[in-house]
Amino acid sequence: MINPIDYLIENISWYDPIYNIAWLLFMLYALTLPLVLLALFKLPALRPIQPTRTWSGHFQTYGYLLAAAFVVFSFRLIPYWIFNDKILHFLGGGLAIALIYEYFVLNFRLYDGSGVFSLKFVQKNKATHLLANFVLILMFASFFSVFSELYEFVSKYVAGYEFDSSGLDTWVDILANLGGAFLGYLLIWMWKYARSPLT
Repeated sequence: MINPIDYLIENISWYDPIYNIAWLLFMLYALTLPLVLLALFKLPALRPIQPTRTWSGHFQTYGYLLAAAFVVFSFRLIPYWIFNDKILHFLGGGLAIALIYEYFVLNFRLYDGSGVFSLKFVQKNKATHLLANFVLILMFASFFSVFSELYEFVSKYVAGYEFDSSGLDTWVDILANLGGAFLGYLLIWMWKYARSPLT
């Protein structure tokens, strides 16, 4: 019988230390950066741009961020001889992005707010609703992916770790995250919205 503690230690130690640091940072990012962004849009100057829910409303949806951090941690434990890093970007990174995106949809009041982005005009048509979310997640996933690639860039020149510098690795990682985010959000959409009326 496999000892789960031994399995965790073995697989966490499977990678170079820089990857362990990266995974911890991404978990921390998933749990805290959305809060910082939410707080910024509560400032008087930014509040009219994109209205947000109350902090009590945020805590009702914080489970999405916990789920995203758990996804990042869970896929971190899959050895590379089973999944390579591109599949981890697609499945783990993509699903985490989709969960954080849904958190933002709820907390930035995209269904009832009057900010820059609003979904309240597409709730009568499920196909249009899904397409609108795909357009928004395209922008959000691109931001998230650029952040992760910036980490690789900084770690290469500051920590001295050599990543693939051809540019192809960066683009494939971004496309894997984007494809996974589309798939992850489609699963969330089918679970939450496809089975019931949007209004």
